[in-house]
Amino acid sequence: MNFVDSNIFIYYMASDPNYGKTAGKILERIESGKENATTSTLVITQVASYLKWRKRSGAISLFMDFLQSLPNLNKIETTFGDFVEMRRLQKENSKDWDDLVIASQMRRLGIERIYSNDSDFDSFEGIERIFA
Repeated sequence: MNFVDSNIFIYYMASDPNYGKTAGKILERIESGKENATTSTLVITQVASYLKWRKRSGAISLFMDFLQSLPNLNKIETTFGDFVEMRRLQKENSKDWDDLVIASQMRRLGIERIYSNDSDFDSFEGIERIFA
């Protein structure tokens, strides 16, 4: 099981010329049922915030419909405990708070691999970043 970071959804939805194809392949594997994956309400919020910032608020509904169409994508709640664990991780790692929360969520769920193009995840012990 792999965790899906926000940049995968953003690259795919934006048809990013550099990364959109790779993101699409990742999501296609999940959509086709070839693998199960997990994302969180924090990631969903990040994507929705990005779409609003890019003045594409109408795409938020499309994004939500897309998420609902993916039964092999587990959507987990972000908990207060994830933020408490983030503060502990922050002492070991000076990364962005949202990456630390995602790392906390992954540890809570026993997930060791993340689909992401964010190289900050490379410095987390016990997390393998995949972008292929």
